[in-house]
Amino acid sequence: MLKLQDFVHLPQLDDLLGQLLADEPSLVVVAGLDPRQVAGDAFLPSGRAAIWGILWREFLAAHPRSRAIIVAGDRAAARISRRISRPLRRRVQVSLVGPAATYAQQIADTARRRPDLLVIDRLCPESLPGALYAAHDGVRVLSQLDTVFRGAAVLRQIGGHEPLPRAWVVAVQRLPALCSNCKEPVSPDPAQIEALRRSPHLAPLLPDQPAAFYRAHGCSQCRWTGREGDIAVFDVLRADPPAHLSQEEYMLHLALQGHLPLNDLLHLDADQLGRTYSLLSASEHALTEANTALQRKLVELETANQVLQQRTQALISLQDISQALIGSMDLPFLADRVCRRACSISDADHAILYVLQDEDTAQVLAVHGWDPALVGRELNAAPIRQEAADEALVSFNDWPPGVPYQHPDVAGIALQAGLRIPLVAQDKPVGLMIVHSTRRPHFARGDEALLYALANQVALAIQRARLVQEQIEKERLERELDLARQVQQSVLPRIFPQVPGYAFAAHNEPARQVGGDFYDIIDLEQNLLGLVIGDVSDKGMPAALYMALTRSLLLAESRRASSPAAVLRSVNHLLMALGEPDMFVTVFYGIVDRATGQLTYARAGHDRPLLLRDGTIQRLAGEGTILGLLDEADLYLSEEHVQLRPGDRLVLYTDGLTDVENEAGQLFDLRQLEALVLAQCDPSPAGLCDAVMAGLRTFQGRAEQYDDMTMLVMAID
Repeated sequence: MLKLQDFVHLPQLDDLLGQLLADEPSLVVVAGLDPRQVAGDAFLPSGRAAIWGILWREFLAAHPRSRAIIVAGDRAAARISRRISRPLRRRVQVSLVGPAATYAQQIADTARRRPDLLVIDRLCPESLPGALYAAHDGVRVLSQLDTVFRGAAVLRQIGGHEPLPRAWVVAVQRLPALCSNCKEPVSPDPAQIEALRRSPHLAPLLPDQPAAFYRAHGCSQCRWTGREGDIAVFDVLRADPPAHLSQEEYMLHLALQGHLPLNDLLHLDADQLGRTYSLLSASEHALTEANTALQRKLVELETANQVLQQRTQALISLQDISQALIGSMDLPFLADRVCRRACSISDADHAILYVLQDEDTAQVLAVHGWDPALVGRELNAAPIRQEAADEALVSFNDWPPGVPYQHPDVAGIALQAGLRIPLVAQDKPVGLMIVHSTRRPHFARGDEALLYALANQVALAIQRARLVQEQIEKERLERELDLARQVQQSVLPRIFPQVPGYAFAAHNEPARQVGGDFYDIIDLEQNLLGLVIGDVSDKGMPAALYMALTRSLLLAESRRASSPAAVLRSVNHLLMALGEPDMFVTVFYGIVDRATGQLTYARAGHDRPLLLRDGTIQRLAGEGTILGLLDEADLYLSEEHVQLRPGDRLVLYTDGLTDVENEAGQLFDLRQLEALVLAQCDPSPAGLCDAVMAGLRTFQGRAEQYDDMTMLVMAID
């Protein structure tokens, strides 16, 4: 999971947040504005929710015996990532607001249980009274507020004039950062320095001889805007005892470090006002459009309601067609026969049958009397679904959806009587049939009863045929997944390069049929050897596809640069452009100089490899952030070196080995893994892999495997 250290921020923030975690505040509010729909120059999403999530996780990490309860309005807001360790997840309980209890009641009930930390997903008119009551009652409360205010203004917004002892406000806002490629230092303008000195808050922070500030003139990398990426700006306030890291002070330090231009600080209030105005204008426009759409929908519903007729109750036996429907699994043949039968029993001459494919798409399955080229045409499902959901036969004198209108003089026909017949099975719409007659002015009630009875049989037959097809498709998909597993396993190397003085072995066990772990040994030029192991954030087919993409990019980029950190940066750039936005991967990539035995490596958020030497284990150093989620400016990778010696064993692994859980719910942690590795008698890489995996299976017993498990061992003879 992301931590505050993964973002660019000032050291002063670490000190204050350290005090916050050590303090016993009554209320902590994370403030920021995350507009859902804006236009023009409006606010960037503040990242408020990410900071809120980091704070409650850091609180639990800082207080090992504490427990937290999250009160949330929906499951998405209360979702706890599987990237969080299981012991930490067990200390968190989720309480969803349901129809039986309001926000205030749910918070009050939770507060009476006296949790160490009460986490509320949002402060709003429904949740605010309960949050304030719990805070005044001595319960430690952490919540977030969607607002443009910061500092004391937030406390006034939520508490009015009533004091909030030991309250904290952590306000966050993201601003466009200067382009790292074209920014350059500039001497401060005397007028700007004078403006800063007139500020009682900023003047004491200015040095006697102001250092250079920065500006960006624009380049191709930033598309001549002078801005690239964004950076978080914080405002942290403690009410009692008073302490305040203001947004202005924070921006001044960012400007001195070259992250922001000085004008962003000097024009802060005006820019904030302008963006807020744009946001309000966009919100007003969106509200107007929503009201217009609602009025239009209301008119449509009223019009549809006016044409509804009482459902006929007459049911006439259709034994012959029913038997045909029961025995047929061929949907096109079935639909064609139904259209013909509908016309014959009602003296109609035109019929069209639609089937709903999914939420957005409907398909013309069969026609009679209309152009046969219409069969197979896909169209918007909304009108079909709306018509089918009424579950009643209604007069329908318009041209059917998807059939191009023609004037009667051109078409040679004039539609007289028409009926819309919903196809509903087990209270779910599956399609729609529309019949027309060009000869009679209306259908008799007996005809309507026949068509209604036919529609019931057709809907059940379509549903049954679909279930059979879905079962066939499911079996086909399972076969494809088995094949995908075989293909994926064949992609992962089983035979490694024959390198004098080096030996390799690996083991991979996906948690599902296909997984997201990968490894490789890359024979590079100039007597170099590449070692890589990675772990994609998801499981199953999405993880397998993302794994294949990452591995292909690594193989390509490893031959373009001799620096592991540079290779991983290039892979991250390509993943940001080509990968899924909600997925990421951890990677260890190292390059061994076969002549000298030196290992140069970089860790992109991956578990630390283990180096076995002279009967001891060393955890390799190095820091780095995950790939595929952070922009270039926020990506950090350190490049490390270690000298390998004969007799060394390097063990690379994914976190599936340290997340193994037994039937009692106990985790196989890193220390147990190290002990298991040290206890092995067989020094060969293959023997070490087999022994470790056997030990893990013994510990796991019959418990379910939750994560992919991969291990790669290199031995130096």
